[in-house]
Amino acid sequence: MNTCQKCQSNFEIYEQDKIFYEKVGVSEPTLCPNCRLQRRAIFRNEFNLYKTNCAKSGKEIVAMYRPDSNAVVYDAKAWWSDEWEGLDYAQDFDFSKTFTEQFRDLQLKVPRLALYGKNNENSDYTNHTEGCQNCYMCADTVATNTYYSKWAFYDDHLIDCYQVDHSSFCYFSQYVGGGNNLKFCCLSGGSSDSSFLYDCKNCQNCIFSYNLRNKEYYIENQPCTQEQYQQYIQNIDTGSFQNLETYRAKYEQMIEEMPHRFAQIVSCEDCTGDYINKSKDVQDSYGVTDCRDCRYIHDSGFANDCYDMFECAFDCELQYETHACNRGKNLISCSASYDVNNCYYSEMCHNSEELFGCIGLRHKKYCIFNKQYSKGEYFELKTRIIEHMKQTGEWGEFFHPSLSFFAYNESTVMEFVPLSKEQAIAQGFEWHEDKRDFKPATYELPDHVKDTPDSVCNETLSCQGCTRNYRIIKQELDFYRQQNIALPRKCFLCRYYQRIDRKPSFSLYLRNCSLCQIEVQSSYPPQNLTKILCESCYLNNLN
Repeated sequence: MNTCQKCQSNFEIYEQDKIFYEKVGVSEPTLCPNCRLQRRAIFRNEFNLYKTNCAKSGKEIVAMYRPDSNAVVYDAKAWWSDEWEGLDYAQDFDFSKTFTEQFRDLQLKVPRLALYGKNNENSDYTNHTEGCQNCYMCADTVATNTYYSKWAFYDDHLIDCYQVDHSSFCYFSQYVGGGNNLKFCCLSGGSSDSSFLYDCKNCQNCIFSYNLRNKEYYIENQPCTQEQYQQYIQNIDTGSFQNLETYRAKYEQMIEEMPHRFAQIVSCEDCTGDYINKSKDVQDSYGVTDCRDCRYIHDSGFANDCYDMFECAFDCELQYETHACNRGKNLISCSASYDVNNCYYSEMCHNSEELFGCIGLRHKKYCIFNKQYSKGEYFELKTRIIEHMKQTGEWGEFFHPSLSFFAYNESTVMEFVPLSKEQAIAQGFEWHEDKRDFKPATYELPDHVKDTPDSVCNETLSCQGCTRNYRIIKQELDFYRQQNIALPRKCFLCRYYQRIDRKPSFSLYLRNCSLCQIEVQSSYPPQNLTKILCESCYLNNLN
């Protein structure tokens, strides 16, 4: 049993872990899995955006970096242009200093993308997105006409959704694949024309129901005729905010009282964790799809033989301690780098290979600290730097938290390892106090969407949760009218945190099945009073 050098908790390193570490050439980790996740997540800011100026053009832009962050920020057009060259910021490696010290010097010089995006169209206000069209305030998304959503893949017309793929016209739904015309549905793939469902697969025309399979015309888990269903639906008016809040309260109570599967592990073999789909030999992982032989990976997909990976997807292999590295192979401690192979301790690099300690390079090879070397020079210097980093205790660890441009409460780490301001500061993290003065609302929303004029898009609204100002965009208003949904009274960030309340705890606990009492590993902590069912009892209780 090992002791974490940061939190002092005990964690185990298994034999298969040791084989992996030897394969990629790193020592055994000194931090526990949760502290390692904490390090990676603090480098990711998705939705806390600020007005600043492009350091290239001088024009006002929106960026994930605060104006006082000391980052050199370019908008997407300038960053992806040929008007600057990453090799112009080359540094020699100084063996009298640590890697972290020198990498920070490079970070403060090389231009950074205001928002991560690649091959997007009319989707300027999105982050960590690819191939998006007409999207707004989204992250981890490949979609069209999608707003205020995260982890949306190949979707069309979504608002306020999380982990939804190949779906259309969905609102406030999570963990749905192949859905259409859904409102407030969770874990209900293949379903359509339904509302307020939880864990209902391949269902149509159902409402306020749970644990259904291949059903049509159900109300509160009871079958009904088409005529009865239509009559019931006629009395459901989600266009009224007062009504919608009543329906949501009823839905939440249903979820609280219903029995839950001990873990959402579907079409898998030998997997542990939660929300794992179509995977094999994936351990201690959460939010995973189509992976093989992985451990400690989070919100990732389509990967083989990877450890400690966060927000990576699409043909990943032999990645260790990585963040947001799509289509990457043989990577150690890289961040926000796409289509790169054989790279180490680099960030924001694209379509490159054999890089070490580089930032912002594109279509490059054999570079160290943004300096070009010959093949022989590169491998000789790389070997020396690795030995130096082993001596300083940096090799094999993710970037030190001091290298993040984001405060603790700005980054996604608050979703995984939430801390108070006092706790974060005590652990040496930065904390950002938002001193912006939010304005009073210039308009009071009517109860019903049908009574809302087009001019609402010109008004400033005030969030009922955090008082942050927010607006309604025209595409959003059109969606609400078409789907008869009341306009939100909370800002998109508060709505986002409402949706992720059901995310797993990213730890496993021993629980007993509420029916047969068999012991299972579940992400529901013991203090959570939710009824937990083992796989056998869960299947026996499906309708």
